[in-house]
Amino acid sequence: MIGTGLSKSEVPRMQIEMAWRDERVNVFALSGVSMGIRLEPQLFVCKKRPIGHRGPFVLDPRKGRPRFQLSQLGATAQEQANQTEYALSYVAEVDSYVHIPVNYAVFAGLCAEGWFSLWNPSAPLAYFEDLQEGYLALMRVSCLDAEVPEQLLEHGRSGANFIYYLDPPVTVQKLHPILRPYMYERRKGELIAFLSEHNWLLGEEGPTVAAELETESLFDVTELPEKTARRR
Repeated sequence: MIGTGLSKSEVPRMQIEMAWRDERVNVFALSGVSMGIRLEPQLFVCKKRPIGHRGPFVLDPRKGRPRFQLSQLGATAQEQANQTEYALSYVAEVDSYVHIPVNYAVFAGLCAEGWFSLWNPSAPLAYFEDLQEGYLALMRVSCLDAEVPEQLLEHGRSGANFIYYLDPPVTVQKLHPILRPYMYERRKGELIAFLSEHNWLLGEEGPTVAAELETESLFDVTELPEKTARRR
């Protein structure tokens, strides 16, 4: 159930105020939505720094071609994802940020071992640009019983930022985890162990505290929307 108000007799509710827009294949993979390939749900996306919001966020797949180079598997997935309608019924909460060095070996390993297999190792390198260190934003993703009305995202989508506010917020209940908690913790532990074994683990931290909305454009200069997203 999704609405603006529920009676006190009903089960605990959660308010969702924001959306997280990311590359289409990333959103599909985080959500466990089939793209015609065998793929475990993706645990993370790359971020240049921790942000001051844990969520929950409605996951919103970015329209248009990917900004960075996909792997051969990712290209197949992107083609299928472009032909598949994505239901706005998946929400993500940032669990933690895994701090890593930024170099080719790290991403070649993550891609080769199936942690980030939709992307060519050059893709995260291009995203991080000249940074020497970066973060993997680990996410717990759940499915709602109903879709979030698309019109609530229209205002925020007019901007270039990767997170934006819903207009208005929605109240939801009954979140169904894509990965059961024990499975998520197991896979997270395996990822941490993999990074640690290769001396690629610099630390782990939670979301920072920030009063302002974080900014990071998801668009190239040539494709920036004309309007800017609402900030509050």
